[in-house]
Amino acid sequence: MWQSLRKGTSALFRSYSTAVNETRVPNDPLVTQLVNTIMRDGKKARAQRLVSDSMLWLQKKHSVEEPYTMLNEAIESASPMLKLTTTKKGSKAIHVPTPLRLRQRRRRAIIWMLDSAAKRPEKTFEQRFASEVFDVIQGTSPALQKKAQIHKQALANRANAQVSYNTQSR
Repeated sequence: MWQSLRKGTSALFRSYSTAVNETRVPNDPLVTQLVNTIMRDGKKARAQRLVSDSMLWLQKKHSVEEPYTMLNEAIESASPMLKLTTTKKGSKAIHVPTPLRLRQRRRRAIIWMLDSAAKRPEKTFEQRFASEVFDVIQGTSPALQKKAQIHKQALANRANAQVSYNTQSR
């Protein structure tokens, strides 16, 4: 009895999955990280559809040939190199610039872009995010201003960085 149910439902699920996978996103680590950041309540297919639709909107509205290459450039240009961690030195709280790894840099850029896209006046998420990607490429995005502010603070507090100058191994 259970085998017959399983056989019938697998065909049902197979036909459903082909209908859902009509919107394609490339198997790229950056796009996967973007999809996982957008995803809420485990609804990955919905997040993939949002990313795919926003890239189609970017391609259609701004006549971009390769929207995923443009997305990659936008995230890389909005990603910060450093973060500021606060530590106590005596009774004073000091800001210490710390380098970020690649995934951390990308995550900050994605979150900043999503935040500034949420504040845009367009009607749907796809339109807002596509316009935000275009603005980052044009250099007029609040995400880039946030990156510049972080780098400026890190430059001001570079004396607090614990850098080891003796890198020779003995």
